[in-house]
Amino acid sequence: MGRFFCSLFLLVTCTSALSPAHATELVFQNGFESGAIELTLWNPQVYDVVEGATVVDASGGPVRSGDYALRMKLAKTDPVDPGGKHRSELRPRPDPGELSYRAPVGVPHVYELSIQLPADWQPDGPEIVAQWHGMPDRDEFGVGIEPNRSPPLALRMTYLESPPGSEEFVPAWNVVAHWDDQPVTPPDMSTVTTVTVLDATDASADIGEWVDWRFEVTWDWNPVGDGHVRVLKDGVEVATHAGPNAFNDEEGPNSKIGLYKWNWPTDVDLRVAYYDDIRIFTASSSSIPALGPGGLVASVLALGAAGFVLKGTVRRRERRESPRRFRLAPRA
Repeated sequence: MGRFFCSLFLLVTCTSALSPAHATELVFQNGFESGAIELTLWNPQVYDVVEGATVVDASGGPVRSGDYALRMKLAKTDPVDPGGKHRSELRPRPDPGELSYRAPVGVPHVYELSIQLPADWQPDGPEIVAQWHGMPDRDEFGVGIEPNRSPPLALRMTYLESPPGSEEFVPAWNVVAHWDDQPVTPPDMSTVTTVTVLDATDASADIGEWVDWRFEVTWDWNPVGDGHVRVLKDGVEVATHAGPNAFNDEEGPNSKIGLYKWNWPTDVDLRVAYYDDIRIFTASSSSIPALGPGGLVASVLALGAAGFVLKGTVRRRERRESPRRFRLAPRA
């Protein structure tokens, strides 16, 4: 029975008896157990279309749970995006008719993802390994009226001098937020405020290991609103921020997994990261059991044990070729 459930993709609605203030919805859940990046579930921003995003099994890379995980690759020689930046990212979209899921402002959300960075990861300038991005407003003709801005929230890798004064550097985690309460952000972005949610924190012990991240977020651009961020790493709270964390846009932030580098300051010219067990909820954070060692499959049982009533359909994704998916073989 475990093998059967490992092949399921679940998109269900959950009602929690523990959190009457907000209905709890499992918005998105995917662990790549179809063996492919399904374009009905993910919207790629990948410019190396051969190796930028691939699904691997245990013989081709680390897998957190089940049989597969996602491998994201970014090289200095890769084609750049229209803005001249390097990125290999996927945006979850529960509705295949939408570009991505955009979180409503003021509604509590929980985002979970597992990341493994290879053992040979070397510290470099700041770079993003997961982010939540705003959508600049547009006029009635669909033309943007705001500049492209930094993400409202980003999980970054950077570097840390350790010990101080040694001129020796180690990889470090870092979480940064940006917000603006103005209806239209000016071209010079002078109204944007940057907030460090998590100071650079030594990641040496995490390199080559799976790290489970959980972001409990209520998006809000209002300085006297409900904005809140709580960050947990492997089930332990590592940072909190109370205050605005979004832009005053018509649409709320989307989310992305993958790699984004806006410069390459050292001789590092290749990045690889692995991702697994992605979940998005709208819910009171305290009501959702953390993702355990069993991954997404075990999470269904944990939700039931916590008092959630699962509603909707549970469907098995058939392994067949489709023009709407990346069918990428596991790497040898």
